[in-house]
Amino acid sequence: MDDLLKQLRSDAIAIEDELITLRRTLHEHPETGWSEFQTSKILRQHLADSGLPTPIGMAGTGFYSDIKGEFDGPVIAYRADMDGLPIQDQKEKPYASKRTGFGHLCGHDVHSTIAAGVARLLHRHRSELKGTVRVFWQPAEEVNPSGAPRIIQEGVLDGVEAIYGIHCDPSLPSGYYSARPGPETGSFDTFEITVDTPSTSHSARPHEGKDTIWIAHQIIHHLYQMIGRVTDARKPGVLSICAFHAGDALNVIPHHVSFGGTLRTMDEQLRQQLREYTSEITTSIGAMNHVDARVRFGTGAPSVINNEQMYRYIRKIVTTQLGDDRFSEREQSIGAEDFAYYTQKIPGLFMRVGTAHAPETTYPLHHSCFDVDERVLPRASAVMSYSLIRHLRDKVLHARPKTHAAEPLLTGEQ
Repeated sequence: MDDLLKQLRSDAIAIEDELITLRRTLHEHPETGWSEFQTSKILRQHLADSGLPTPIGMAGTGFYSDIKGEFDGPVIAYRADMDGLPIQDQKEKPYASKRTGFGHLCGHDVHSTIAAGVARLLHRHRSELKGTVRVFWQPAEEVNPSGAPRIIQEGVLDGVEAIYGIHCDPSLPSGYYSARPGPETGSFDTFEITVDTPSTSHSARPHEGKDTIWIAHQIIHHLYQMIGRVTDARKPGVLSICAFHAGDALNVIPHHVSFGGTLRTMDEQLRQQLREYTSEITTSIGAMNHVDARVRFGTGAPSVINNEQMYRYIRKIVTTQLGDDRFSEREQSIGAEDFAYYTQKIPGLFMRVGTAHAPETTYPLHHSCFDVDERVLPRASAVMSYSLIRHLRDKVLHARPKTHAAEPLLTGEQ
């Protein structure tokens, strides 16, 4: 471990109690997407109390702070998300959520706290920065539409060369890291299908009307055969029906049925194919049965595409400074993450940080008992601060063309 990382770790450990207090305060007061007003206020006050530059607000509750070095150079970014989930926190901890029905059960309180640690460490060591690091807090990662497109539209990436972000991983031991080059997560689209007829019919005489539930079942049956039969089995795709609503009486065939779920894949061409086939099956089966069958899509995030140069760089940083065993190449995740919108614009690296230490910190993301090993807060802050300083010093992307940055460096289909 070189002297700079040792100093960053020492400085991070010195503020460990403050970071833990910040994380627990956020954890006790979770707010869902687009309503992170108290969360934003708490974080801004923490930065102000730490002597950082006044944050610039954008995208509603979002904001950023530019940590400027003493040397001119490029601007790179570090992103954190802030929102919680509409899930009841069932941990028996003094810092468990105080809001009934809501919890920080995906670790965004941890991400926000680590970002605060990164900002503080970079500000303290700004003499080491050969450029500027824009640390920013994004609202609404968990909802659709999510916060990344809006904060990009409002200028958070203006002048930015590259971007980093991390996510809690309760399947990985605390202090360990993982990432992968190219496609890292899946795209995410919701769909809702409705089947309608003018009137209900009696369950004893279904032939006299239109059996909307039977027709909906036909659509579902065909959709579930799509993956691996209509699509290329070598390209991952997942279709899941997660909701079905129809009728109330046990002897009446309803005139309206609605159901829906999600479509996920790693490939933009396959993504479009899934949408088109879902529409074709819905309208075709509806027409065949003389009912009004329609589908409505909600477009979510594309795939996160990790830049290969940045992946190789961060892997070398972790293995060289922490040990060969501290970094692993993770498997692709079919789950979605709106960090993907940033990697469509500029080179980016999304890394997982292990947060598991004891049984109570191994619950999966979005579990009602999710928790983390809080010792990761200062340690991850130091590692990411060091990586950002070194990125600017080592000119990781110095060979990239000045044209659209994402094109020559990203793998996988866009």
